[in-house]
Amino acid sequence: MKKTFFKKKQTQKLLLGLFTLLVCLIALIALPDSLPTSVNRVIVIIVFAIFFWGFEIVPLYATSIFVILGLTFSLQKELGFEAFLLPFSNPVIFLFLGGLTLAAAAHKHEVDRFLMEKMLRRIGRSTKTLILGILITTAFFSIWISNTAAAALMLLLIKPILQKTEKTDPFRKAMTLAIAFGANLGGIGSPIGSPPNAIAIGILRENGIDLNFLTWMMMTIPLMVLLLSVAAVVLFYFFPPKTKTIATPFLENSCLTKKGKIVSGLILLVIGLWLTKPLHHIPEDIVALIGVGLFTATRLISVKDFRNIQWDVLILIWGGLALGEGVLKSGLINELVQLPIFAQQGHLIIAVFCILAVLLTSFISNTATANLLLPLAISIAPAAMGFVSITVALACSLALMLPISTPPNALTYGSGAFRVQDMAKSGSVVSVLSLILILLGFEYVIPLVL
Repeated sequence: MKKTFFKKKQTQKLLLGLFTLLVCLIALIALPDSLPTSVNRVIVIIVFAIFFWGFEIVPLYATSIFVILGLTFSLQKELGFEAFLLPFSNPVIFLFLGGLTLAAAAHKHEVDRFLMEKMLRRIGRSTKTLILGILITTAFFSIWISNTAAAALMLLLIKPILQKTEKTDPFRKAMTLAIAFGANLGGIGSPIGSPPNAIAIGILRENGIDLNFLTWMMMTIPLMVLLLSVAAVVLFYFFPPKTKTIATPFLENSCLTKKGKIVSGLILLVIGLWLTKPLHHIPEDIVALIGVGLFTATRLISVKDFRNIQWDVLILIWGGLALGEGVLKSGLINELVQLPIFAQQGHLIIAVFCILAVLLTSFISNTATANLLLPLAISIAPAAMGFVSITVALACSLALMLPISTPPNALTYGSGAFRVQDMAKSGSVVSVLSLILILLGFEYVIPLVL
């Protein structure tokens, strides 16, 4: 049965891939001759990326490699063969590499689990307080480690509570949805919290705007707290717990190992250096490489651990940065800004891109969404480049409506504690309210820090 399903799925992807290539060929023939050849080729590559990223016809990182190759061969006469290899040396790639290495070390030596247990033990036994604590704890760890890893750990920690709670109690739904919402919203809190953040920072840096680690956190942490408060209110409204308190202890009193303590110290050192750049002036990407060197040289992470770091995420970011270069260098931006729809500079166009980001990221990877939208979004409002790039990047973290939207959503849905309709109704409300707050608030916040 599984073999038949797998073969059917593979056949569907093959047919969809062939259909996409046909669409690309038709687009290449049908695009007007009045446009420069380089612009037509980049438009075809964007169409290819939309379908292949959107439907995951091949793995997402494989699509990124094909995008990079397509751009290289399409624009090699104008830019040479090396132009789209250079984005892989973008400082943002190394910043994210540092974040992934830090997360790998914390996970291997159970530093993340230890801290989560300590935080949850101090929450108390009130069910409402517990929901809020789960939301905040998941979000806090999603700032620093993979949101998928944070969600998986939290599900493991609350499993005893789920087993002791009646299946008809809405408390079960609220608890598990708190993990999904916290994991997604927590990603906005730091440059390494979510790939769209890194892509936005990389694009801004290429355009002369340097947004450092501390500045990003000064902008987004207050917003994250506000959005988590909105999520908590929505969860309490839709799923009021029948049970008022949890009567039995549910967590072990674990201790850090000696290596766990060393890892904790190194993590604090790296984060401290990231946050104090104005004092020592060492770029965040160099600090990240210092962290990678320390963790690997001390063998706190092994060669096997280092190989298992999410290199596919780095290649995805590379593909997005390369696509941005292609849109810029091909002249596509100049053609786009001449269209009547883009003559209306202002919040309406930015809001449209943010809404589009929320809708797209509900069905495809938030990294792929950022890769597709950010280069186009900043082209329509160059005067407000900081505002549009940051708001669109943050909107990519609002995939709260469907189990398929993100790995944390899928993991929590797999617990069986809630139905798709439960996530859809509560997640859509949180997404809409969060998007409104982002658009309204950041108009005033961003000019203060950029």
